[in-house]
Amino acid sequence: MRHVFMIAVTSILCSSTFAHDLWLVPPAKAKPKEKANITAISGTKFPIGDVAPDTAKFAKRWALAPDGTKLEVDAEGTKDKAGMMSFTPQKAGVYLLAVQSNPKVLKLEAEAFNDYLVSDGLSHIYRLRHKEKSLNQAGVERYSKSPKMLLRVGDASDTDVSKPMGLPLEIVPLSNPSKLKVGDTWKVRVLFQDKPLAGVFLGWDHPGEGDDVQGTLRTNAKGEALIPIAQKGLLTIRLTHMTRPKAADYEWESFWTTLTVHLPE
Repeated sequence: MRHVFMIAVTSILCSSTFAHDLWLVPPAKAKPKEKANITAISGTKFPIGDVAPDTAKFAKRWALAPDGTKLEVDAEGTKDKAGMMSFTPQKAGVYLLAVQSNPKVLKLEAEAFNDYLVSDGLSHIYRLRHKEKSLNQAGVERYSKSPKMLLRVGDASDTDVSKPMGLPLEIVPLSNPSKLKVGDTWKVRVLFQDKPLAGVFLGWDHPGEGDDVQGTLRTNAKGEALIPIAQKGLLTIRLTHMTRPKAADYEWESFWTTLTVHLPE
Protein backbone atom coordinates (compact mmCIF):
# COMPACT_ATOMS: atom_id res chain seq x y z
CA MET A 1 0.00 0.00 0.00
CA ARG A 2 1.76 3.14 -1.19
CA HIS A 3 1.24 6.86 -1.81
CA VAL A 4 1.12 9.33 -4.67
CA PHE A 5 2.98 12.53 -3.91
CA MET A 6 5.14 15.34 -5.32
CA ILE A 7 8.94 15.32 -5.24
CA ALA A 8 10.21 18.68 -6.48
CA VAL A 9 7.98 19.35 -9.51
CA THR A 10 7.55 15.75 -10.62
CA SER A 11 4.48 13.65 -9.85
CA ILE A 12 5.36 10.02 -9.21
CA LEU A 13 3.28 6.92 -8.63
CA CYS A 14 5.28 4.20 -6.96
CA SER A 15 4.51 0.73 -5.71
CA SER A 16 6.82 -0.89 -3.18
CA THR A 17 6.88 -4.23 -1.45
CA PHE A 18 9.60 -3.19 1.00
CA ALA A 19 7.36 -2.22 3.86
CA HIS A 20 4.49 -4.10 5.48
CA ASP A 21 1.54 -2.34 7.01
CA LEU A 22 0.02 -3.81 10.16
CA TRP A 23 -3.77 -4.01 10.25
CA LEU A 24 -6.24 -4.98 12.94
CA VAL A 25 -9.16 -6.49 11.04
CA PRO A 26 -12.59 -6.64 12.73
CA PRO A 27 -15.24 -9.28 12.10
CA ALA A 28 -18.21 -8.17 10.02
CA LYS A 29 -20.55 -8.63 12.99
CA ALA A 30 -20.24 -8.88 16.76
CA LYS A 31 -22.75 -9.32 19.57
CA PRO A 32 -22.71 -8.26 23.21
CA LYS A 33 -21.45 -10.89 25.68
CA GLU A 34 -20.02 -13.04 22.86
CA LYS A 35 -16.28 -13.37 22.21
CA ALA A 36 -15.12 -11.28 19.26
CA ASN A 37 -12.13 -12.61 17.32
CA ILE A 38 -9.72 -10.00 15.94
CA THR A 39 -6.96 -10.65 13.41
CA ALA A 40 -3.63 -8.81 13.25
CA ILE A 41 -2.28 -8.94 9.71
CA SER A 42 1.04 -7.77 8.27
CA GLY A 43 1.32 -7.32 4.52
CA THR A 44 1.25 -5.05 1.47
CA LYS A 45 -2.06 -6.16 -0.10
CA PHE A 46 -4.89 -5.31 2.28
CA PRO A 47 -6.01 -7.46 4.03
CA ILE A 48 -3.81 -10.36 2.89
CA GLY A 49 -1.05 -11.32 5.29
CA ASP A 50 2.52 -12.25 4.41
CA VAL A 51 3.56 -13.20 7.93
CA ALA A 52 1.63 -13.91 11.12
CA PRO A 53 2.41 -11.37 13.87
CA ASP A 54 2.93 -12.84 17.34
CA THR A 55 0.26 -10.88 19.21
CA ALA A 56 1.67 -11.96 22.59
CA LYS A 57 4.80 -9.91 21.81
CA PHE A 58 3.02 -6.61 21.20
CA ALA A 59 4.10 -3.99 23.72
CA LYS A 60 0.44 -3.09 24.32
CA ARG A 61 -2.99 -4.35 23.25
CA TRP A 62 -6.25 -2.95 24.57
CA ALA A 63 -9.79 -1.84 23.76
CA LEU A 64 -11.99 1.08 24.74
CA ALA A 65 -15.66 0.39 25.41
CA PRO A 66 -18.31 2.93 24.31
CA ASP A 67 -18.34 4.39 27.84
CA GLY A 68 -14.54 4.86 27.77
CA THR A 69 -13.72 1.84 29.96
CA LYS A 70 -10.37 0.25 29.12
CA LEU A 71 -10.62 -3.48 28.41
CA GLU A 72 -8.04 -6.25 28.17
CA VAL A 73 -7.49 -7.90 24.80
CA ASP A 74 -6.12 -11.46 24.87
CA ALA A 75 -3.47 -12.90 22.56
CA GLU A 76 -4.75 -16.08 20.89
CA GLY A 77 -1.75 -17.37 18.93
CA THR A 78 -1.70 -17.49 15.12
CA LYS A 79 -3.87 -18.93 12.36
CA ASP A 80 -2.58 -19.26 8.79
CA LYS A 81 -0.83 -15.89 8.19
CA ALA A 82 -2.65 -13.88 10.86
CA GLY A 83 -2.10 -13.19 14.53
CA MET A 84 -5.20 -13.77 16.62
CA MET A 85 -6.67 -11.80 19.52
CA SER A 86 -10.01 -11.71 21.29
CA PHE A 87 -12.11 -9.89 23.84
CA THR A 88 -15.74 -10.05 24.97
CA PRO A 89 -17.78 -6.84 24.59
CA GLN A 90 -20.48 -6.53 27.23
CA LYS A 91 -22.71 -3.88 25.66
CA ALA A 92 -23.75 -2.66 22.21
CA GLY A 93 -21.83 0.20 20.64
CA VAL A 94 -18.61 0.86 18.74
CA TYR A 95 -15.41 -0.35 20.43
CA LEU A 96 -11.94 0.97 19.66
CA LEU A 97 -9.06 -1.51 19.66
CA ALA A 98 -5.34 -0.82 19.29
CA VAL A 99 -1.95 -2.44 19.66
CA GLN A 100 1.60 -1.09 19.79
CA SER A 101 4.60 -2.97 18.49
CA ASN A 102 8.01 -2.87 20.13
CA PRO A 103 10.42 -0.52 18.32
CA LYS A 104 13.06 -2.09 16.06
CA VAL A 105 16.14 -0.61 14.38
CA LEU A 106 16.75 -1.27 10.69
CA LYS A 107 19.54 -0.25 8.29
CA LEU A 108 18.74 0.14 4.59
CA GLU A 109 21.22 0.79 1.82
CA ALA A 110 20.84 4.18 0.12
CA GLU A 111 18.79 3.10 -2.90
CA ALA A 112 16.37 1.01 -0.83
CA PHE A 113 15.98 3.80 1.75
CA ASN A 114 15.28 6.40 -0.95
CA ASP A 115 12.73 4.10 -2.62
CA TYR A 116 11.02 3.62 0.74
CA LEU A 117 10.80 7.40 1.27
CA VAL A 118 9.30 7.87 -2.19
CA SER A 119 6.79 5.05 -1.88
CA ASP A 120 5.57 6.03 1.58
CA GLY A 121 4.97 9.71 0.94
CA LEU A 122 7.88 10.91 3.08
CA SER A 123 8.77 13.71 0.68
CA HIS A 124 10.15 16.01 3.37
CA ILE A 125 12.80 13.45 4.29
CA TYR A 126 13.73 12.79 0.66
CA ARG A 127 14.06 16.52 0.00
CA LEU A 128 16.16 16.98 3.12
CA ARG A 129 18.56 14.22 2.04
CA HIS A 130 18.74 15.77 -1.42
CA LYS A 131 19.50 19.20 0.06
CA GLU A 132 22.20 17.73 2.30
CA LYS A 133 23.61 15.67 -0.61
CA SER A 134 23.17 12.48 1.40
CA LEU A 135 20.99 10.47 -1.01
CA ASN A 136 23.95 8.11 -1.49
CA GLN A 137 24.08 7.28 2.22
CA ALA A 138 22.36 4.36 3.94
CA GLY A 139 19.43 5.07 6.20
CA VAL A 140 19.29 3.78 9.77
CA GLU A 141 15.87 4.11 11.35
CA ARG A 142 13.94 2.95 14.37
CA TYR A 143 10.35 2.07 13.54
CA SER A 144 7.22 1.07 15.43
CA LYS A 145 3.62 0.39 14.45
CA SER A 146 0.37 1.25 16.22
CA PRO A 147 -2.66 0.04 14.25
CA LYS A 148 -6.22 0.66 15.39
CA MET A 149 -9.69 -0.57 14.45
CA LEU A 150 -13.36 0.05 15.11
CA LEU A 151 -15.69 -2.82 16.00
CA ARG A 152 -19.43 -2.37 15.71
CA VAL A 153 -21.25 -4.43 18.34
CA GLY A 154 -25.02 -4.64 18.00
CA ASP A 155 -26.74 -1.27 17.50
CA ALA A 156 -23.92 1.25 17.34
CA SER A 157 -25.51 4.24 15.64
CA ASP A 158 -25.01 6.76 18.47
CA THR A 159 -21.57 5.87 19.86
CA ASP A 160 -18.96 8.64 20.07
CA VAL A 161 -15.77 7.23 18.51
CA SER A 162 -13.70 10.43 18.49
CA LYS A 163 -11.81 9.73 21.73
CA PRO A 164 -8.04 9.34 21.06
CA MET A 165 -6.36 6.21 22.41
CA GLY A 166 -3.01 7.87 23.12
CA LEU A 167 -1.03 6.15 20.36
CA PRO A 168 2.24 7.76 19.22
CA LEU A 169 0.71 8.24 15.75
CA GLU A 170 -3.04 7.91 15.49
CA ILE A 171 -5.89 8.35 13.02
CA VAL A 172 -8.91 9.55 14.99
CA PRO A 173 -12.38 9.21 13.43
CA LEU A 174 -14.44 12.36 14.02
CA SER A 175 -17.80 10.68 13.43
CA ASN A 176 -19.36 7.25 13.85
CA PRO A 177 -19.08 5.46 10.48
CA SER A 178 -22.08 3.20 11.11
CA LYS A 179 -24.45 5.39 9.09
CA LEU A 180 -22.11 6.29 6.23
CA LYS A 181 -23.42 5.68 2.72
CA VAL A 182 -21.57 5.22 -0.55
CA GLY A 183 -20.78 8.71 -1.81
CA ASP A 184 -20.33 10.17 1.68
CA THR A 185 -17.04 11.34 3.15
CA TRP A 186 -15.64 10.38 6.54
CA LYS A 187 -13.71 13.04 8.45
CA VAL A 188 -10.66 11.90 10.39
CA ARG A 189 -7.88 13.69 12.28
CA VAL A 190 -4.23 12.63 12.50
CA LEU A 191 -2.49 13.07 15.84
CA PHE A 192 1.24 12.73 16.43
CA GLN A 193 2.25 12.77 20.08
CA ASP A 194 -1.29 13.99 20.87
CA LYS A 195 -1.07 17.02 18.54
CA PRO A 196 -2.68 17.51 15.09
CA LEU A 197 -0.32 16.59 12.26
CA ALA A 198 -0.72 18.81 9.18
CA GLY A 199 0.43 18.20 5.61
CA VAL A 200 0.96 14.43 5.75
CA PHE A 201 -0.31 11.90 3.23
CA LEU A 202 -3.11 9.50 4.14
CA GLY A 203 -3.87 6.55 1.90
CA TRP A 204 -7.06 4.50 1.93
CA ASP A 205 -7.80 1.08 0.54
CA HIS A 206 -10.38 -1.68 0.14
CA PRO A 207 -9.66 -5.40 -0.28
CA GLY A 208 -8.41 -6.48 -3.69
CA GLU A 209 -6.61 -3.25 -4.68
CA GLY A 210 -3.13 -4.82 -4.68
CA ASP A 211 0.01 -3.05 -3.45
CA ASP A 212 -1.17 0.44 -4.39
CA VAL A 213 -3.64 2.35 -2.26
CA GLN A 214 -6.90 3.36 -3.89
CA GLY A 215 -6.32 7.04 -3.20
CA THR A 216 -4.30 9.54 -1.20
CA LEU A 217 -4.72 13.04 0.21
CA ARG A 218 -2.97 15.45 2.56
CA THR A 219 -4.21 16.49 5.98
CA ASN A 220 -5.08 20.18 6.36
CA ALA A 221 -3.75 22.64 8.94
CA LYS A 222 -5.91 21.00 11.62
CA GLY A 223 -4.56 17.54 10.77
CA GLU A 224 -7.92 16.61 9.23
CA ALA A 225 -8.92 14.90 6.00
CA LEU A 226 -12.10 13.67 4.31
CA ILE A 227 -11.97 10.02 3.22
CA PRO A 228 -14.40 9.22 0.37
CA ILE A 229 -16.65 6.21 0.87
CA ALA A 230 -16.64 4.31 -2.42
CA GLN A 231 -18.04 0.98 -1.18
CA LYS A 232 -19.18 -0.86 1.92
CA GLY A 233 -17.30 -3.61 3.71
CA LEU A 234 -13.69 -3.35 4.85
CA LEU A 235 -11.89 -0.02 4.63
CA THR A 236 -8.43 0.85 5.92
CA ILE A 237 -6.63 4.20 6.19
CA ARG A 238 -2.84 4.24 6.53
CA LEU A 239 -0.03 6.64 7.30
CA THR A 240 3.73 6.67 7.90
CA HIS A 241 5.40 9.64 9.60
CA MET A 242 9.16 10.07 10.05
CA THR A 243 11.26 12.26 12.33
CA ARG A 244 15.00 12.78 12.75
CA PRO A 245 16.09 12.35 16.37
CA LYS A 246 19.75 11.58 15.48
CA ALA A 247 20.05 9.08 18.32
CA ALA A 248 23.25 7.18 19.05
CA ASP A 249 22.24 4.05 17.11
CA TYR A 250 19.78 5.47 14.55
CA GLU A 251 19.29 8.73 12.67
CA TRP A 252 15.63 8.49 11.73
CA GLU A 253 12.49 7.30 13.50
CA SER A 254 9.33 6.26 11.68
CA PHE A 255 5.86 5.76 13.09
CA TRP A 256 3.27 3.63 11.29
CA THR A 257 -0.45 3.49 11.85
CA THR A 258 -3.63 2.20 10.24
CA LEU A 259 -7.32 2.60 11.04
CA THR A 260 -9.57 -0.22 9.84
CA VAL A 261 -13.35 -0.52 9.94
CA HIS A 262 -16.01 -2.78 8.49
CA LEU A 263 -18.72 -0.51 7.07
CA PRO A 264 -22.10 -2.28 7.44
CA GLU A 265 -23.73 -3.38 4.21
